[in-house]
Amino acid sequence: MASARPSSAGFRLTGRLVVTGLLLLWVVVQVYPIVFLFFTSLKSDPQILSTPFAFPFPPQFGNYEAVMDGNRTNQSIGIYFINSVIVTGGTLVLLLGVSSLAGYALARGRFPGSAATQQLFLLALAVPVHVLLVPIYFFFGEMGLRNNLVGLILLYATLGLPFTTILMRSYFVSFPRELEEAARIDGCSRFGVFWRVVLPVSRGAMASMAIINIGWVWSELFFGLVLLDKVTARTLPLAVAAYKPSSMATQTSVGELFAIMSLTVLPLIVFYFVFQKQIRKGMTAGAVK
Repeated sequence: MASARPSSAGFRLTGRLVVTGLLLLWVVVQVYPIVFLFFTSLKSDPQILSTPFAFPFPPQFGNYEAVMDGNRTNQSIGIYFINSVIVTGGTLVLLLGVSSLAGYALARGRFPGSAATQQLFLLALAVPVHVLLVPIYFFFGEMGLRNNLVGLILLYATLGLPFTTILMRSYFVSFPRELEEAARIDGCSRFGVFWRVVLPVSRGAMASMAIINIGWVWSELFFGLVLLDKVTARTLPLAVAAYKPSSMATQTSVGELFAIMSLTVLPLIVFYFVFQKQIRKGMTAGAVK
């Protein structure tokens, strides 16, 4: 028995080392592409082609200056950044507002067609969104919503509505009814209960929905590429896709391309870093119910 204890402790230590090693490997796999992206953006084109994995010393900030000035695209990246912020912010506000109301109505309301409505939302998830491109293109043309950020906001909110509504409904189904009943006894209307009681308590769930949607809205390319023709209406993913050297140019722009990609992913990294506490709470809100 005495010899079994050291053996058991050795197995536990070995297991911890293996788990730690796997976690470190996972961190390297996840972080290294981001580090490589930023390091490469600080190199000149000859350095990138000759020593792609070397440390950028001395760092070259000329790539960022060229991107900010719009040397290759004839348009500063600032307008693309502002457009992306407007589209992402407007989509999240509209999407979270509508999906929370719809999810609460489906979770608590009993009205004719409620079951069919839930099935309709599930059915919408099975439809590949890209098959809707042609009708959306002509419909937006008739409505004057092409080259319009408002049209893109409405489209993104519509595309994300079924999935987000289903998740919000699942959350509201498990929401404590006692809190709602106490508010109704105090004289709150149905909407007052939702606005004053349910919504403030559901901040974790709302944060989770924002986290789920912000990534794809910020980086969405396909519909924006088709619906936005004007240079001044483009978002950051469109700027990256269109970033290429001039025709018959003698100089490459590999460093500038990495610089504009770095500026595109940087806002998401900053967002997750600043709101990491809220993100963790939102991720675990459903697990502690």
